[in-house]
Amino acid sequence: MVRARLAAINGAPLPIAASTVLVDLTLGVFTQAAFTVLGVVLLVGATGQKNFVRPTLVGTFIGVLGVLGFYFVQRLGMFRFLAKIIARMANSPEWQSLVQGGETLDQTVRALYARRKAVFACCAWTILSLVLGSGEIWIALYALDLHATFVNALILQSVVLTIRSAAFAVPGGLGVQEGGYLFVGNLLGIPARVRELALGIPGLICWQLIEARRLWRRRLAANAR
Repeated sequence: MVRARLAAINGAPLPIAASTVLVDLTLGVFTQAAFTVLGVVLLVGATGQKNFVRPTLVGTFIGVLGVLGFYFVQRLGMFRFLAKIIARMANSPEWQSLVQGGETLDQTVRALYARRKAVFACCAWTILSLVLGSGEIWIALYALDLHATFVNALILQSVVLTIRSAAFAVPGGLGVQEGGYLFVGNLLGIPARVRELALGIPGLICWQLIEARRLWRRRLAANAR
């Protein structure tokens, strides 16, 4: 929503702004699936362990199938279909404009997918951003003197992103990314750092207690009125 809003603020028509974000997110799943396979191959080569390969590839395949279904639904015109359902439920002529807007959005999405060169360029830039993002992990490993190789950084980036995506139901991915780093880091011989846990968990508990006390005081003040 933020990306679509920023694109619209910078002069892009709203259907194009919303459609480009939707297409980019869809293509991003396919791109991340390829990045996951790359990370798994590198991890097997670095550790020799293969017990996690099958579940990872099966999960990736299921995710890709789901997004393929979403892609075909987009091509069939899902926004006009949803808008028609809403208009019928509302039973008001004022909602008919929503159907026209949905059809415009469907046409824009199809037009974007028809630009093959742009689609491949989008995937290439996404892969490049993922690879370059591994540089941040490499810098952290180098600063901590922990097996600072770019391959290790690439493996951590790939597998942790996959774990985080698989745990999409966790709000904000809290704890998932850290657990991924711990799991993959152990496979690569990178020791875990428990200082952040020792300080962070009590800090989070104190924060929640403070927020709960503030909320309780507001409720008492509201009831007193």
